[in-house]
Amino acid sequence: MRDLKTLARYPFLSEAKEYVKTLNVSVDELLLDLTYEKARIFGVERVENAVQKKNVGERRLLSEADYLAEILSYPVARMIVVCVDDAYFLRKYALGESVHAYLNLRNESADFLAAVGGDIGLSVKVDGDRLYVHFIDYIRYAPTRYRDWKMVNRPLKNGYIVVSRRDFARLLQECLRRRIVEELEERSCSETVQDAFPEELGRFRNMAAMQRKRFEAQPVGRISVTKLPPCMKDILASMQAGENIPHMGRFAFVAFLNALGVNSGEILKLFSTAPDYDEERTRYQVEHVTGRISSTKYAPPGCEKMRTYGLCPRDKMDDICKRVKNPVVYYRLKSKEMRKK
Repeated sequence: MRDLKTLARYPFLSEAKEYVKTLNVSVDELLLDLTYEKARIFGVERVENAVQKKNVGERRLLSEADYLAEILSYPVARMIVVCVDDAYFLRKYALGESVHAYLNLRNESADFLAAVGGDIGLSVKVDGDRLYVHFIDYIRYAPTRYRDWKMVNRPLKNGYIVVSRRDFARLLQECLRRRIVEELEERSCSETVQDAFPEELGRFRNMAAMQRKRFEAQPVGRISVTKLPPCMKDILASMQAGENIPHMGRFAFVAFLNALGVNSGEILKLFSTAPDYDEERTRYQVEHVTGRISSTKYAPPGCEKMRTYGLCPRDKMDDICKRVKNPVVYYRLKSKEMRKK
């Protein structure tokens, strides 16, 4: 097993979970016993830093007891986030955890990175200081399709793409972020967590409500967020949470806004919260889709294509969704209905 310092730095690893199991600490003890008060303090700090600073942050760890508290703060933080019960808040937390992991992982050896990749489900090989990730995983977790990240610009050998240690750490960040979101979306809140953190949960819920209110009230050019179809609202919420959007999601969103008359400058501002934001790259992509530097002004994809690309949140479909075949038509119909009301 790895040393406690390493497990404290990467508490999402399977070895950290196995270590916690050997402690035989019950959830009630972790959340209520005085022995684990520092872990609870660290857990609250993780959540607050993640949401406000996009990084769960470093704590001052001087002893084995501190390392243990840091390891245990990870499950504490996750339980708190589940009980906040806000999708936007959850995504902000997941981003904060994954960014923190990336900042540490980029300095690790190739062997260590390969081990972490295998631990969280990536197909990876290592040869000296070079890493090889299976092309399917590369496509799934590459943060963009621009320039160096395009597959055509990467060496391919027997189905594996060669990446640097730093780039592989970036793939791990995206994989971990999605994994945390998927895991926590399936969890339900425990009453014990409610009892252990009444004030903190109230504060975080207020924080989430304020962020959501600010997000919903903020217009996109002349576009009202409240009139957006669920698919576009989801993409915008992900952008506001600081997540990287899949290439097709970016294309659909830009084409949608352009069709409704939002100018390139206003669209560009929306992408500035992305972790890998590059103004030159984003401007090129936006102006290409809107036809400013290309011979084609692209129409936004219809609902059928949005479903094909996994961009249609079926669980959020409303009555208008069932009556239209294009997100732009949805927006115009919603606007008309709201004016009548």
